[in-house]
Amino acid sequence: MQVDFSQLQPDLVLDLVESYGYEVSGQSYPLNSYENRVFQVGLDEGGSVIAKFYRPQHWSKQQIEEEHSFADKLYKADVPIAENVLNTAGESVIELGGYFCSLQQKVIGRVPELDDLDSMFQLGQLIGRLHAQGKGWHFKHRRSFNIVRMGCTGSAYLVENWIPKKLQGHYTSIIMELLSAIADCLPDDFDSHFIAVHGDCHLSNVLMSRDGPIMLDFDDCMMAPAVQDIWMLLAGDQQQQKKQLSELIEGYEESIEFPSYQLNWIPAMRALRVINYTAWLARRWNDPAFPLAFPWFNSEDYWLQHLKQLQQLVNDFGSTQFDSQGSAEVSGNC
Repeated sequence: MQVDFSQLQPDLVLDLVESYGYEVSGQSYPLNSYENRVFQVGLDEGGSVIAKFYRPQHWSKQQIEEEHSFADKLYKADVPIAENVLNTAGESVIELGGYFCSLQQKVIGRVPELDDLDSMFQLGQLIGRLHAQGKGWHFKHRRSFNIVRMGCTGSAYLVENWIPKKLQGHYTSIIMELLSAIADCLPDDFDSHFIAVHGDCHLSNVLMSRDGPIMLDFDDCMMAPAVQDIWMLLAGDQQQQKKQLSELIEGYEESIEFPSYQLNWIPAMRALRVINYTAWLARRWNDPAFPLAFPWFNSEDYWLQHLKQLQQLVNDFGSTQFDSQGSAEVSGNC
């Protein structure tokens, strides 16, 4: 298997599409994706498909196939997602040129707008339908939402390899306080609340079609609490988030009851994502695509701002919470 994307040449992208039985027009261009490499490839008969090359040594073929099995279950249950394409052997994941890769049908649509409450309602409907299927599914090979990996391991990696020496003491102090707050916020039986979820449910992974929202990119699907697929859709000030959440939950509960108690876990899950995202940028920095896409990363000013962000996350605990209708309320503890 390859160790990076340096051997991924344009001809290989076309070869992938042709291996699934399509005739290509020769037109291909990359789409925004940093963890993997994704291309839109034109077909000779018109239209196009999406070709995906998975990052080497990130997922095993078994893990990718499990992702596709879950996505196929959703598609057959009429949950609107991008459909995986099968080759003549009935496979959706193949190995080509030392890469695991796949094809998906192209989805046409626009990115949802946060201030469009009707779109938020429809997104809630979609996620509710997805979770109604996810409650009956258990991943055997894919990762689960993991506090130690995302928080402790990620922050330790940053201290050992990236945080400037003069800031390490300050960083470690804030991280210890933040990890303690996370541990206090989440229950001892946290894992028992897990279902199969999309895992990376933000607006860039959704397109609004004429018929409503369609979910894309199940690369991070995992076992996690249901709120993992809700909180990343919230943005703006407190009043805006309250309205967004109310619409999301109302749509969600057309299919399945929303576990409103999990809303109190949002500060912990947000903090873990910030730590994990920063560690992800650091671990991928040798990939030439990352310095080009994230030129602001790893400057002294970046780390100073990151420390401020972590301190704000600490302050968020015990302040704003949401009830089951999306109303914000102030509480003294998590």
